[in-house]
Amino acid sequence: MSTVDPRVWRIGTVTVLGTVMSVLDTTIVNVALEPLGVALHTTTGSIAWVVTAYLLAIAAVSPIAGWAGRRWGTRTVYLWSLVLFTAGSLACGLAWDVGSLVVARVLQGAGGALLMPVGQTIIITAAGRENLGRVMGTLGVPTVLAPVVGPTLGGWLLEVFSWRAIFLINLPIGVLAMVLAVRMLPRDDGQPTFRLDVLGLALGSVGLASLTYGLSEPAGSNPTILRTGVIVPVLVGVGVLVVFVRHALAREHPLLDLRLFTDRTFSLSSVSVLINGMTSLGGLILLPFYLQHVRHESATTTGLLVAPTALGVVVLMRRSGTLTDRYGGGRIATIGTVAVACSTLPLAFITDDTSYWYICTAMFFRGVGTALCGMPLMAAALRTIHPAKNGDATTQLFVLQRVGGALGTALFIVVLTRSGSFGTSYAVVTALTALSVLPILALTASEKRTRSHTDPMLLAEPID
Repeated sequence: MSTVDPRVWRIGTVTVLGTVMSVLDTTIVNVALEPLGVALHTTTGSIAWVVTAYLLAIAAVSPIAGWAGRRWGTRTVYLWSLVLFTAGSLACGLAWDVGSLVVARVLQGAGGALLMPVGQTIIITAAGRENLGRVMGTLGVPTVLAPVVGPTLGGWLLEVFSWRAIFLINLPIGVLAMVLAVRMLPRDDGQPTFRLDVLGLALGSVGLASLTYGLSEPAGSNPTILRTGVIVPVLVGVGVLVVFVRHALAREHPLLDLRLFTDRTFSLSSVSVLINGMTSLGGLILLPFYLQHVRHESATTTGLLVAPTALGVVVLMRRSGTLTDRYGGGRIATIGTVAVACSTLPLAFITDDTSYWYICTAMFFRGVGTALCGMPLMAAALRTIHPAKNGDATTQLFVLQRVGGALGTALFIVVLTRSGSFGTSYAVVTALTALSVLPILALTASEKRTRSHTDPMLLAEPID
C-alpha cells in the first residue's frame, strides 16, 4: 500500500474545516431553540424555522455543486462558499429578530450546501483511488463527530456566553479556512462545460426543498404525519422529483448525472448511504430529546452524555479507512451496521430510571459501529466512478445522506409521539438498521465481482 503524499493531508485539512462548519451547524442550534424563542420574543413554531430554513437552503442549492465545480473550478467555488457561509454566520450573530435570523440562516445554508460536496471532490481528486479509504477514514473523523459534538458545544456556548456565540464561533474558523484555502488548495481553473440545466435546477431545488420541509415538520412542536402541512409538501416534493428524474434521463447534459446509478456498486452504495443517514443522523435526535424532556437535564449535561458516541467514532474511524482499502467498503460497512444494530437494541429497553452508564456504554459502541459504516459506504460508491464524475457523485451522495437524515428524524419523532415510549422508538431504529444490512451485503458481492473480473484500466473510462 503506497504512502499518502503529505500534500494530500494538507489539502484535506483545509477542506475538513469548511465541511465541519457546515455539518456542525445542522445540530449546534438544536439545544438553543427555546432560549432563542425567549430572546427574540417569538413562538416555538416560528423559531423552528431557524432549523428548517438552513435545511431548505442546503436542499435547494446542493444540486448545483457538481456543475459549479466544473464551470468555475472547485477551488474558486469552495472559497466563495466559505465567504458566503462565514458572512451568513456573522449575519446570524447580529440578527435582531426571528425574521432576520431566518434570512441569515438561508445564507448560511446556501454556503454550507456547497462546502461539503465540493470539499470532498477536492480531496478525492487529490487522494486518488488507491488511497481513497485511508484518506477519507482519517479526514472523516471530524466530519462524523461534528453533528454529535454540536449539542455539547452549543449548550456550553449558550450557558457561558449567549445564543449569538453559537453563530459567531464560525467567524475565526471561517477566516482561517479562507487563508489556508488560498495558500494550499490546488488551482483548477474552470473548464468550458455544458450550459447550466436551468429547468433541472428548478425542478431539483423545488423538489428537494419541498420534500425536506415536509419531512422536517413532524419534528416540530406538534408532530403528526397526517396533517396537511406534512402530506402536501412531501407529495409535491416526490412528484416534482419524479419529473426531475425523467428530465435528467432525457437530457444529454443534465444538472445531475443520474446515469451513474447504472453502476451497480454506486447504486447499492447510494441506497445504503440513504438508509445510513436515516439511522445514524436521524437516530441522534432521540437521546437529547430523552435527556431533556424525561430527565430534565441541562443543555451542557445533555451534550456531555451524548459524547460517548463521539468517543466511539474516534476509536475506529481512522482504522476503518485502512480496512476499507484492504477489504472493500461493503465488508467493513456490514460489520459496522451489525455493530450499530446490536448497540441500539439495548436502548429499546430504556426506562425513566435507566442508568447513565447503561446508556453511555450503548452509545459508545454505537459510535464504533458508525465509524465503520458511513465512510466505507462513501468510499465504495466512489471507487468505480471516473474522476471526471466525482462532482456529480459526491453531490448525489451528499443529498441522499441529508434527505435520509431528515426522513429518519421525522420517522423516529412520529414513532415517539404516537407510542410515548423511547424504547419503542429505539426498537424501530434497531429494526431499520438491521434491514439496511441487505443492500450492503449485495454491495459486498458487487465489489467482489468488480475486483475479480474488472481490468483496472477499464475503471479509467468515463461514464457517458
